[in-house]
Amino acid sequence: MNRTLKKLLAATLVCGGLFAGNAYAAPTGDGAADFKAAYIITPEYNGTMTAGFNIFGPQFHGDVDGKGQILKDGTVRFEGKLDWIYTDKNTNKTTNKSMPIFLEQRNGAMNLYVYRNYEWSKFPLPGIPAGIFAALKSTDPKVLSANMEAVKSAKKIADKNGKKTFKLVLDGKKLSAAVKKNANAPKGEQEVLVNRLSNALNKADIELEWTVDSANGKTASINGNLTPLLRAYAKGIIDEMAAGKIKLTDEEKNFYAALGYYAEMPFFISGGTTQDSVMIPANLNSAKDNKDVLADIRKDIASTPTK
Repeated sequence: MNRTLKKLLAATLVCGGLFAGNAYAAPTGDGAADFKAAYIITPEYNGTMTAGFNIFGPQFHGDVDGKGQILKDGTVRFEGKLDWIYTDKNTNKTTNKSMPIFLEQRNGAMNLYVYRNYEWSKFPLPGIPAGIFAALKSTDPKVLSANMEAVKSAKKIADKNGKKTFKLVLDGKKLSAAVKKNANAPKGEQEVLVNRLSNALNKADIELEWTVDSANGKTASINGNLTPLLRAYAKGIIDEMAAGKIKLTDEEKNFYAALGYYAEMPFFISGGTTQDSVMIPANLNSAKDNKDVLADIRKDIASTPTK
């Protein structure tokens, strides 16, 4: 579960973050003008946003909730909690787990920290390269226009209580191209991640419900569902195995089958509501490297599929 948690968090940030910056193009639809206006209002650096996602399948349900922050130097931080519920399909016994998590990308490196058994564990991740986050905050008209062009349509679906809500469709193929273009020449595991994410986006458009404050035009919230992206990503890894490009253990095969055929992953972001900083947890510097800290959760997921 370790690397997959990272990928899901990263994908959430990438897809949600497309709405930060100035715009020089607009999608089609009756909400296009309002969408463009709000896109131009760039969120301030250092402000925090509430964010979270759910991942669930037949026997498991995980909730990640917390707040994220992008600092002026490009550092990205997320502090939150993972609540995990799993029911053994053979015994019908349910287990509950809850653990603080902290994610940080700084100077091009991403680390995920998990607090379990009274200590922090750390593992470096082939995170979404810093170049992608830089693109989201870019003032380059070409970059910003490319971001906007990834939005296929913006349709107004509600206008009440001082807020307007639009349904957006993001073009997966254009997002794929943007990810590869702004990936900052990744190497090793980063390159593998970027290629897999790009290939998955090629197969999956993403739908969002985007709400703005009618008075100032600023983004109030973004709600979406990354299920198509998650499933395309997991099935892509299974396809790599079938083509003989990689080898997977039986547990890994079941794990990706569970994500690719059964799992769902909605997410939310509420922007511009607070200005308090994301605090680095105490004793984080003493965290020990442990890539297996979430191995039990991965095993839970792997025991789910029957395909």
